[in-house]
Amino acid sequence: MIRQTDLMEETLIEKTVLDNQGVLEIYDASVTQIGDRMLVTLRARLLVSVHSLYGKNQDNDLPPAAEIKSRINDPLVWEHTRQRRFIDQQEKTGVFESLRADFDKNMRPYLMHPEFPVKLAKKRLKEQAEAANRPY
Repeated sequence: MIRQTDLMEETLIEKTVLDNQGVLEIYDASVTQIGDRMLVTLRARLLVSVHSLYGKNQDNDLPPAAEIKSRINDPLVWEHTRQRRFIDQQEKTGVFESLRADFDKNMRPYLMHPEFPVKLAKKRLKEQAEAANRPY
């Protein structure tokens, strides 16, 4: 089954390297729905290289990088989508900027936390282990 989000084109708006070595990408994935109405979509994607998890003086009790790469993807990807439906085409820019301001205020500090990449890696490793132990 093809989802609507699989068909959306994304326009890169911003690409920033955070202090915790994650690469934050902000995309505009808005599409026209009907006539002059739009689905306004902000997609944020954080890419974390496995090697960046092993910085100076980090005691993160993670397995070796080669083991992480064999169990989960490198880079680790965290993604968040915010949408507003049925927006007039003339209001699209203002609505998108509102979504972006909300993201910058509420999510960016969370992503910039020094321990976020390590916590993301631990979560993905745990999810992978649980999936491997399912009986089906």
